Amino acid sequence: MQYANAYQESKRYAIESLSKGEVVVKLFEEATKQLKMAIIFTEREENVKAFNAIGKCQKIISSLNLSLDMQYPISIELNEMYGFIHTKLGEVAVTRDLQLMNDIWSLISDLKDSFKEAEKMNKQTAPRGL
Repeated sequence: MQYANAYQESKRYAIESLSKGEVVVKLFEEATKQLKMAIIFTEREENVKAFNAIGKCQKIISSLNLSLDMQYPISIELNEMYGFIHTKLGEVAVTRDLQLMNDIWSLISDLKDSFKEAEKMNKQTAPRGL
């Protein structure tokens, strides 16, 4: 039991030590993972598991949307994009349209890559303390 607590504590510390940009990238990574699982489950006709994975992906997209600081113009655009993705995820949860799932996966993956690149650029320009 002590090892489980140590593991949970180290996991919590690892998450807390991430920058905001790294957290966003991790969320996108989890969203793409959940949607890929939904695609696999749909192909296997495991519809309940697919539905649950899509729901998890929707929750992540909602969390990303709620975290936006709307004073920036890019946040308004991201709000619209997240809203579109969330709506389409709801659609695929009902229709189980594999092509649409793959299209949404590509869109989320592209957003993840963009945020990953932005975080990398931000780290390169951030001042280094002593």
